[in-house]
Amino acid sequence: MALGLLACASHRASQRAALGWSLGGEAHVFVASDRFARDFYHELTGSRHLADSLARRSLISVDAKGSRSATVFSLSGAASARLTLARFHAPRRCGVEGIVSELVLAFAPGARSGLGVPPSHVTVVALLESAGFERPPDTIPAPALSRRSALGLVNRVAEHAAGDAPLLRPLALDADQATDAGEVIVAGAQYAVGFRARVIESEDTLLVTGVAATDSELRHLRWVIRPQRTLLQGGVLAVPRVRYSIRGRVASPSGGALLLIDEFADVEARRSRATAVEAATGRVFAAQPLALRCP
Repeated sequence: MALGLLACASHRASQRAALGWSLGGEAHVFVASDRFARDFYHELTGSRHLADSLARRSLISVDAKGSRSATVFSLSGAASARLTLARFHAPRRCGVEGIVSELVLAFAPGARSGLGVPPSHVTVVALLESAGFERPPDTIPAPALSRRSALGLVNRVAEHAAGDAPLLRPLALDADQATDAGEVIVAGAQYAVGFRARVIESEDTLLVTGVAATDSELRHLRWVIRPQRTLLQGGVLAVPRVRYSIRGRVASPSGGALLLIDEFADVEARRSRATAVEAATGRVFAAQPLALRCP
């Protein structure tokens, strides 16, 4: 992953967001990028010898109080925070090849019991160096669907994506199932629908996968991630492509929702990643390797 939240003051990367999780009055977000780690370590300490230090130690912690502000987005909304600590994990310590930067963000004292502060152990997306967050206008959320209605919706979306190719079998509701499955979540005034459907086309078995935002009748369907069709060989994608699975959502800086979407790569597993995707635009707002796990 090359998130590049923000590099040093003299070289700022274009993206400024990171994924992580909440813990009490803090959020922990992660950046798997050697370049970000080197630049940020230099910004905090003045040293350019992070790699040398990590060759001797598996973890380096640096006090970062007062260095950066942030807005943390979760299902609860948005909350302001300050960076207090940066931990730099040595290559392969977190299950990925490169250096991983762990940024600890403390919620503002007055915000800890207010709206927008997430409970512990939920996924968050942090926007660093944010100049504050203006709450978007409230929207009336789409009504919750019964299991039967959700099943009908995910199958209709998959059939729409498949076109004339028939589904090999009806889809189940299961975010962990690799094929013949999908999921539906409420995302503002619409539903977000992820799917992984097998179809038969010219005697070949293909996987059709994507993510849609739609109303319950598909009158206003649009693609967050356009459907892709990939040949399956032995149940595995035959080329380096991915399957999409929706894991949830958080608030978006622009209003609406950021969809938490896992991308599973069969051929090159290291390409699998967790992403936060803007439901309104399909833009990947933040990403990290799916295998990332820091002790």
